[in-house]
Amino acid sequence: MESPTSSLRAEAQINQANAWWDGLTDAWKQAFNEVALRRSSTDPLGEEMLLTVFTSPNHRFAGPTAPFPNMSFELEDISGLVGVPNMELVVVIHHKLSHIREASSFANMRSLFIHNNQIASLEGLEGLAQLKEIYCNVNQIDSLKPLEGLTNLHTLYCNYNLISNLDGIGEQHADTLENFYCMPNPNLKESVAMRFEREVGIRCKKA
Repeated sequence: MESPTSSLRAEAQINQANAWWDGLTDAWKQAFNEVALRRSSTDPLGEEMLLTVFTSPNHRFAGPTAPFPNMSFELEDISGLVGVPNMELVVVIHHKLSHIREASSFANMRSLFIHNNQIASLEGLEGLAQLKEIYCNVNQIDSLKPLEGLTNLHTLYCNYNLISNLDGIGEQHADTLENFYCMPNPNLKESVAMRFEREVGIRCKKA
């Protein structure tokens, strides 16, 4: 028999999930419908599926040009994930994201896959200390400075961007950053990468 406390907690979670859903754009309502129920709709998911989606730690949205797509259209932002409480892994690939500023609220995120978008800046990631891996290759990013304080990073793919220097990645990352794929980058000279390797002690790998 469910205790009154458990019942109240469950009711509060349902209310929270409903409030989150009501705040979504139509694009994100359709995205969750396509991913969760494989239907093109903006209709509510139903209480059971809504709670499953809302409490899940893993979210994957692969656009129609991705190798294994689960969506028929491209998203332009990550606003639909704001307010989801337990996120640890986020995949939003092969879409039309231009920024990821909303990610600043993803405090528990450990893995972020945002490759093959149109992202110009990593602004929004500065305070996400739990991040261990970032795949932001094939975008329009010109600076790694927002990653300066993310010293738990183990893997970073930032190749095929507009990066001309590696400022933001430094000795504070040397003990943990084992997989640093920053090559090729059209604006990043090999001499800059070689000097970085000597001075910082992190190998610049080529994907």
